[in-house]
Amino acid sequence: MVRSPMEMHQVRYFLAMARLLNFTRAAEESNVSQPSLTRAIQKLEDEFGGELFRRERSHTHLTSLGRQMLPHLSRTFEAAQATMAFAKGIGRAGVVPLALGVDAAIESDTLDRILEELAGCLPGFELSLSSGAPGELIEAAMNGTLDLVVIELPDDAPDRLDVWPLFDHSYHMVTRAGHPLAGGAMPSLLSVRDESWIDHEGNGCARLKTLAAPHGFVPIVRHSATDMAQVKQLVISGLGSAFIPRPRDDERLCAFQFADVEVRRDVVLGAVAGRKRSIAADAFVRASRARSWAAAAA
Repeated sequence: MVRSPMEMHQVRYFLAMARLLNFTRAAEESNVSQPSLTRAIQKLEDEFGGELFRRERSHTHLTSLGRQMLPHLSRTFEAAQATMAFAKGIGRAGVVPLALGVDAAIESDTLDRILEELAGCLPGFELSLSSGAPGELIEAAMNGTLDLVVIELPDDAPDRLDVWPLFDHSYHMVTRAGHPLAGGAMPSLLSVRDESWIDHEGNGCARLKTLAAPHGFVPIVRHSATDMAQVKQLVISGLGSAFIPRPRDDERLCAFQFADVEVRRDVVLGAVAGRKRSIAADAFVRASRARSWAAAAA
């Protein structure tokens, strides 16, 4: 079943209900009928897979899921409002370009939503999107080709790069769904010493080799690809496994961590310090900092 994307009016109704805990009053404040508000919240509950409010006679209160989602939905709504207000403030500014570089290892629903909102709120928005390794993207930002970068922060990042933390990447062993390890207990690193690996830009397998060295073996790297979609396709085709950040849900893939080792890397939004940002770049920074990326990247 294909789910409809969450809509901002649903979030607005949820926030009104969370504050008032009364369907009638929340509907009046939101200027909609009570059935419309109830249906919107039910759609959110379907999206999140559980009740957000518990209705007990005259007493209505947030469920555990509702309490967990409240701060995330509040930030989402505030980010959308800030973006819309910013867009209204600049008026119709003609062409509003943004040159954005995104680490090839990053997949993020939050990033998708921010770009969608900017496209809807900024008249004349024109996006130039680049993908690559962090070092390449930082170099492009330094020479002025890119306005902003969303990257795994390298240890040797230049001091001139201003960064804002977004979330962290947790590396997983990614196999095809029919792999012998799929669906079982978390394996130890040593238990996969005979596995064949698919490399992506040298990053994942380099980290895997570092982890494997104290265990006395060198991972067998047979294939490589520069595009993350290609890496996943090679995994699905049965050519080996990959050591990469957890990909988006795909029934053809299985992702799990090792029981005895862990790799996490900070993902940041970066811009060259002291450089004047464009209208679109400034809007992207504001929207990014107002959102919680962690939930979407888990």
